[in-house]
Amino acid sequence: MSQRTAAVIVTYEPERETLLRLIETLATQVRTIFIVDNASGNLEQWQQALPPAHCDIIRLSSNEGIAAALNHGLARAQSETRIEFCALFDQDSAPSADMIDRLEAYQDQLSSRGPVAQIGPYFFEHNRGIFLPFIEFRFGFPRRKRDPGNGTWTTADYLISSGALLSIAALKAVGNMDEALFIDYVDIEWGLRAQAAGFQSYGAFDVRMEHRIGESALEVAGIRLAVHKPIRRYYYYRNALLLCKRRYISVAWKVSEMARLGIKFFVFAAMSKRRAADVAMMTKGICDGLRGKTGKFEEAGRS
Repeated sequence: MSQRTAAVIVTYEPERETLLRLIETLATQVRTIFIVDNASGNLEQWQQALPPAHCDIIRLSSNEGIAAALNHGLARAQSETRIEFCALFDQDSAPSADMIDRLEAYQDQLSSRGPVAQIGPYFFEHNRGIFLPFIEFRFGFPRRKRDPGNGTWTTADYLISSGALLSIAALKAVGNMDEALFIDYVDIEWGLRAQAAGFQSYGAFDVRMEHRIGESALEVAGIRLAVHKPIRRYYYYRNALLLCKRRYISVAWKVSEMARLGIKFFVFAAMSKRRAADVAMMTKGICDGLRGKTGKFEEAGRS
């Protein structure tokens, strides 16, 4: 068990058995587990089953979003003595039994190359049935890096937050997660901000983790796209536009992301089973992004 790493799990209406499996896997790998619950209605259903020696629940009175929840957990981790790293997890992730030790070893190895922001595992995404590549921009174009077969590490511009092992030193230098985004692009923004501050992110092809993104997948021309609830479409389009206004994010990323989301707009408008709701939320997200609106989405007539 590592004494150098704390884990932060963000929960919102989790599936009990899936969450307990995650905690059981992590309990033998990290010093402390901080569970930040975004006002779940089913907390009592799984709280009593947690191992008290390893879990500390931070219960929020309302859904503050992923960024704020992570910041609550990261603050608690930083208050612990001798904690050097913090591993972040969604409630439905499935890490391997030795993931923390292996990521720590990479952190130690790669620190000789310069300041390390974070290192994360190679994701197998169940809904699409694929390993998700690490992304790095070179010469203005995104490179999608997949396992070359020799089980090594690679540089990346940012990581999916779940499974990422963040350096506490980098967190102190770069700053907290951006709560203005609420949810979506939180991990991308922090990775790009860390990169602009001189901290490198890495991906480890030989460290694996399983995860699900979205509710299902939509296949278009042989490509499987993650399908989310319409509200998530709002955050994608709004937050992408918000990031496009920030100077520390490269022009190449902005152009690439706008092109990608432009294509997805037409795909989901034409092929989604919830096309009317998707179009409405994507359009609302674009309008609010252009206006600079941040924080949690509020329906008309609600405060």
